[in-house]
Amino acid sequence: MKPSLINLAADKLNCGEEIALVTVISSNLLRNGQPGANMLVDQYGQVIGGGIGDETLQEMARIEAEKSMSTGLSRKLSLSYENKQTEIFIKVFCHKEKLIIIGSGNLILSIYQMAIHLGYRIIIVDNQPDTLTRERFPLAEQLLLGDIAENLGSIEIDANTSVVIASYHHEYDDVAIQAVINSSARYIGVLGNKRKVTACFSRLNALGVDDELMNRVYIPVGLDLGGQKTSEIALSVMAEIQAVKYGREGGFLSVKHIKKGIEKREELF
Repeated sequence: MKPSLINLAADKLNCGEEIALVTVISSNLLRNGQPGANMLVDQYGQVIGGGIGDETLQEMARIEAEKSMSTGLSRKLSLSYENKQTEIFIKVFCHKEKLIIIGSGNLILSIYQMAIHLGYRIIIVDNQPDTLTRERFPLAEQLLLGDIAENLGSIEIDANTSVVIASYHHEYDDVAIQAVINSSARYIGVLGNKRKVTACFSRLNALGVDDELMNRVYIPVGLDLGGQKTSEIALSVMAEIQAVKYGREGGFLSVKHIKKGIEKREELF
């Protein structure tokens, strides 16, 4: 890749922008678009540097790069038209948001799996060696086994970080809350029923955590979607995290009208 393209990519990333780098792997084009040719696409889907062949091929690649950025996934694919074949690789540079999870039980496994699909960088903290394993969480960025409070203290938590707390038998929930309550985390959620919530608040107040800080905590965790299966609860948790991320209340997108006892739905346009 040319130095000028590298500098342009670095500038965009340093400004917090997302980009996609398109690289030609193989091609039967006689001119341009040869293996190693690069093209840079910005987060708005516009070509901002380089080139990989004629206008038709470049436009096809630009559209595919835009799709890749929308999913946050890099991929290899083939483009073809008029007996012209070109294989490209699209490398997406996205600023993945961080999800810190305390616990490693079955619910956490389901949350982890959904968060992977949503593109989060995942750090899992627990003191249970039997469940906190790389085989169980192969795509997690970090698995921190040991003292929960100490490990949480070693993680950088910023305004793009979400935290979900569901420690084994809830034994370390209080410890985890205390470790993150003063952080800049955008979302802090704790799994638990009403009885556990009341008891947790009482203990934390006794430890000197004031109500203003506790109001930051989503407890019990998750949107009210219904369902009791582990996967259903995990869905409600990730839905709440997404709602907070985008400043939404998590309501329906449709308007419901009740007429003669029949509920009808109308799409909002």
